[in-house]
Amino acid sequence: MGDFNHGHIQWTSLQSTGREDQEFLNLVQDSFLSQHVLEATRGENVLDIVLSSQNEFVDNVKICEPLGCSDHNQIHFIIKVKGERNRKIRYRKIFHKGRYKDMREYLAKIDWNNTLKNKTATECWNILKSEIDCVVDKFVPLKKQGKRSKKKHLSKEAIRKIKYKQMMWKTYRHTGSEEDYSIYKEALNQATAEIRNSKRSYEQKIAFNIKHDSKSFYAYVRCKQKVLDKVGPLEGSDGNIITEGFLRQKT
Repeated sequence: MGDFNHGHIQWTSLQSTGREDQEFLNLVQDSFLSQHVLEATRGENVLDIVLSSQNEFVDNVKICEPLGCSDHNQIHFIIKVKGERNRKIRYRKIFHKGRYKDMREYLAKIDWNNTLKNKTATECWNILKSEIDCVVDKFVPLKKQGKRSKKKHLSKEAIRKIKYKQMMWKTYRHTGSEEDYSIYKEALNQATAEIRNSKRSYEQKIAFNIKHDSKSFYAYVRCKQKVLDKVGPLEGSDGNIITEGFLRQKT
């Protein structure tokens, strides 16, 4: 899939008027590839195409509205592949619902003096870590992870205008009239402006509340990072690669 910029190819009749376009068409045919986009993706031209080695691999191709300020339409399609689905259920701990009083009582009953007696620092750490993991598993409830929630920076008004913009695009694609296209462009501009205002308001809100809710602020900053900070494996003094978290910290 991509923008191949060969707008003079008629994919329904497999004909072309330009030399470079004809060479590309010959290449596609000689490679026994199928081209699945038959509607215009920019203006009246088919510039963005989807190629596959077997025609039945791609299904339900839809030409949708442009994304943002792009002048190319989106292409939605389904790739048919066979494979086993491994739907692993994921859980996360709900720490704000933890029974911390019970945790303290549980840990207070442990005879730490005898438990840690004559132990090295590493052994003490492993024992402490094991007990903390135990009480967390025992007293902090789990919740099944669901689908991602909607973007928090989008207000209800922004979502409403996005849906209206999408509806106007479908209307224009159905009628093809200049009037409906003008209505769509106006809806696009309004939706873009509302998204920008909604995002600015949300960022100002979490910035002003950073003293009372720093978690939301830093979570938003992290989600905007293109590269997540992560400590990679280190080489120990013996030349071996260290991947375990505690040993890396110690190194």
